[in-house]
Amino acid sequence: MTDKVTKRMQTDLSEGYDDVVRGLARMTKHLGADAGDAVSKAATTFVHSAAELAEEMKKQSVVLARKAGKEIQEHPVATATIAAAAVGLLGYAVTHRRKPKKTSVGK
Repeated sequence: MTDKVTKRMQTDLSEGYDDVVRGLARMTKHLGADAGDAVSKAATTFVHSAAELAEEMKKQSVVLARKAGKEIQEHPVATATIAAAAVGLLGYAVTHRRKPKKTSVGK
């Protein structure tokens, strides 16, 4: 089960980062290869740096997903407890959220 979860996390993260890199590549294409002014050059540099960062994050997220899968296998009771607490907190937050105050116009 945890192998499936780990692989799913890796796939989801990988697809997300790939989408970011594709978007950044489109931005680079739109900036044009002959960007002559300072703003265009800075934007191109930013896009290339962001693409490199996204690729590094993708690599690190794969490692973290593997570590998480290993921790889940080694500590299933703690994992279940944390998951139950998270669900409880979400349930509490949903049921106790503040409702907006009704205000009347002109008073």
